[in-house]
Amino acid sequence: MGATYYIGDFNPNRTPLVYPSFYAGVMYRYNVQKYFVLRGQFGYGYIRGSGANVEGIPIDPVGNDWRFNRPWLFVEALAEFNFLPYYAADIRKKQRFTPILLMGVGGSLFFENQGSDIKQHSMRMASNVIFEIPVGVGIKWCFIQRFTLGLEWMWRITFYDQIDYYSPINVNHSNPLNKDWVGTVGLSLSYLFHEKRLCPALKPYQPSKWRYKGFNNEYEKPKKKKSKKPSKKL
Repeated sequence: MGATYYIGDFNPNRTPLVYPSFYAGVMYRYNVQKYFVLRGQFGYGYIRGSGANVEGIPIDPVGNDWRFNRPWLFVEALAEFNFLPYYAADIRKKQRFTPILLMGVGGSLFFENQGSDIKQHSMRMASNVIFEIPVGVGIKWCFIQRFTLGLEWMWRITFYDQIDYYSPINVNHSNPLNKDWVGTVGLSLSYLFHEKRLCPALKPYQPSKWRYKGFNNEYEKPKKKKSKKPSKKL
């Protein structure tokens, strides 16, 4: 959960957290290994903005300032890269903190504009389903065994220029590709339900008699049991 903001024609300087709104979601992580995690997530929130104080943005056909407030639903599949070895199952010997890099693919559904005069004229648009590329950076911290607290800053790169209902012919501002993006800043809390062994293809070769000791590619030889010699009777 956290804050959303809009990057587009009404935010030409790409200033973070301009007209912020709220979002919340649910995610699932699969720990492939100590540096790599697969992650799926979905969420719901709002995206809003206004062209009232932006130079070069005219009033809308009804005579009002351009503004929008759209409900937003997203579904994403992400790859999460840990810069440091990290695993929340055992914080006594493992790294408790790591920066992360996020990349993936996803889809967004922007519902019809809410709470604005813009929906009353001919420029009104229905809901839109669009493809997005989510990227981001963050940190995560195992503050209690099996619990991970994360702080993430993400951008949803879209190939669509109608989130704000405004698409000028000549644009000297907005983002470099002249498309609307969605930014989020949020906190996450996750819990490790059970330990996962590494994918067999990622485990280093070890003799079959060796015993798997832990998640961090650790193996050890089984200790030989000492046989007790029978005591001699006098």
